[in-house]
Amino acid sequence: MREREGIRDGRRGVGGAAGRLALAALLPLLGACGDKERAPPPYEANPAPKEAYEVVVTTHDAPEDMYAAGAWVTYRIANDCLPPIDNFEGVRYGIDKHTLDITLQRVDATTFKGTFFRDGLAEKDYFGRGPCKWAVALAGANLETKATRSFTYFSISATTEEASATRYSSRTLRPQPDDGKVYPADGMPPSRFIKDVPMAERGNYFSYEITLTPRKE
Repeated sequence: MREREGIRDGRRGVGGAAGRLALAALLPLLGACGDKERAPPPYEANPAPKEAYEVVVTTHDAPEDMYAAGAWVTYRIANDCLPPIDNFEGVRYGIDKHTLDITLQRVDATTFKGTFFRDGLAEKDYFGRGPCKWAVALAGANLETKATRSFTYFSISATTEEASATRYSSRTLRPQPDDGKVYPADGMPPSRFIKDVPMAERGNYFSYEITLTPRKE
């Protein structure tokens, strides 16, 4: 953004028609570079991963029709293998992270399980700057119910270092805001739930939990 402002301010120092014409020809090219559609990163899944993790999502006192709508694991690049930033905004636009889906299976009425791999992405030389090393940023899941899926979903995630997370949500959710779009619910961590919700009102809430555990072969 600062560079674009500099270009506009620089017009004051360009003298004569030739300077103005040169700048007029340059600006569309600069705009095209900034607005061009960005290709997806070339990352590949590891064809033979070994470091398996089990992800378990559990609900407690939740609506009976609650189900796991999707799950994912996000990786981040852990070394200096990326190309130089080539846009005026100075932003990488997500190229330093990559996400893979996790398939969750229902185990019983309140439990869903799946597997992801800590080494789930291939360590390859994607940019001619040496192999990219990967680390798991977090793994998470979205839960939905038929009654609320048109305006909210229940999202939860954890890092492999944390290993688990718990959230609490009200049973009386309303669209927030009521604009026809779907938003994540206000999932409170245990500390906030205990602090902000009076004991007499806690029965109006349900909880959901995620755990990430290395799987022993």
